[in-house]
Amino acid sequence: MLVWSFLLILLLVMLNAFFVSVEFAAVASRRTRIEVLAESGVHSAAIVKTWLENPAARDRLIAASQLGITLVSLALGAVGENTFEALLAPLFENLALPAYLQRLVPLMAALPLFLSLVIVTSLHVVFGEQVPKVATLHDPERFALLAARPMRIFSVVFKWFVDILDWATRQVLSLIGLRMVGEHLTVYTVEEIKQILSESEEGGVIRTPEREMLDAIFDLGSLVVRQVMIPRTEILAVEADTPLQEIIQLTSQSTYTKFPVYEDSPDQILGIVHVKDLIRALQSPDCESCTARTLAREPIFVPETISVNSLLQQFRDNRQHIAIVLDEFGGTAGLVTLEDLLEEIVGEVSDPFDSITPEIQTMPDGLILIDGLTLIEEVNQHLKLDLQDPDYDTIAGYVLGKLGRIPRAGDVVESDGVQLRVENLDGMRIAQLSLRPLNDNPSQ
Repeated sequence: MLVWSFLLILLLVMLNAFFVSVEFAAVASRRTRIEVLAESGVHSAAIVKTWLENPAARDRLIAASQLGITLVSLALGAVGENTFEALLAPLFENLALPAYLQRLVPLMAALPLFLSLVIVTSLHVVFGEQVPKVATLHDPERFALLAARPMRIFSVVFKWFVDILDWATRQVLSLIGLRMVGEHLTVYTVEEIKQILSESEEGGVIRTPEREMLDAIFDLGSLVVRQVMIPRTEILAVEADTPLQEIIQLTSQSTYTKFPVYEDSPDQILGIVHVKDLIRALQSPDCESCTARTLAREPIFVPETISVNSLLQQFRDNRQHIAIVLDEFGGTAGLVTLEDLLEEIVGEVSDPFDSITPEIQTMPDGLILIDGLTLIEEVNQHLKLDLQDPDYDTIAGYVLGKLGRIPRAGDVVESDGVQLRVENLDGMRIAQLSLRPLNDNPSQ
């Protein structure tokens, strides 16, 4: 008889573990993974999918699992306590106590009941609650699939009871001014998603380059074209009446494959010449007298304040990879290519013919050289600084704003604990800066 009692206790603990696992699987399972399995024809996945897609169905599933936990816990308490008390009672019946401990005899009589409660509670908590909970959270979808069919049968059998419990719950909530939550959607902010990505990186789920690219995708929406464009001073453009042979010579000396075509000044862009069009023109006997004007394609013009996401959409809609950026007065501010936008996600992509010079270089003596066109944001991120200027995007513009005049080689600006020095100029543009901490006290 005792053996059957122990087998029943084992069965009840396993049932409790089952219902606990169902409850946590319903909450922790990822809908996307279940949907993929359901679409592939897994029948149990289709059952789980209905629970996850319908908040009311999931509420009823959780209510059914709670009902199962309650019924099993009550049965485990009744069977377990009686079994262990009957097993332990003989050990204390004939226990001889000294005369001065005779007052403890009533307490000793209750000791088997107390110990049986401890044993049953321990079994219930460890094997019926904690172990199945942790195991399920490691792979909730797998257990949800295993439990789908038996849990559906249990839910159908006790549907009437679950309906009563659901109705009673709603009535109690209405009495205290609350209502059942209709949705169980978890919404994360961008910063919370970035935190999840960082934790996934620390846990080895994703690699650092993958996390950096995903972060960059979220940051892309906050960028405007002005921050990623090639400025007007760096544009290599051709005059509209430039002959074909001169354009060919220019392309052979350049790494670019597309050239803006202007008339009179770069503020009057007529179109874009593609290297592919030049090759076709060379092969055509009718194009000996062709000029940049006749070969130019119609350009896309965008304001410098347009978002990068909007520009990407325009590139898709117009099947173009390059756009001319206009300033607030209608003049040419710069140009932007699809490659510039992609580099904001994957990082700098160097052309095979480019001479690679890092934008930020650390010299052996600790001096840091910075290209003037480097974004302030990149300098801050790379050097852990907090340089801010709402009127400028590049580090050269930042120094220019601090100087308040045309820069000269050797000009120095101090800010945020560092010293920025103008090293080289390209005309009136700051081409290169040096940076060192103020406490280095460099000699001038």
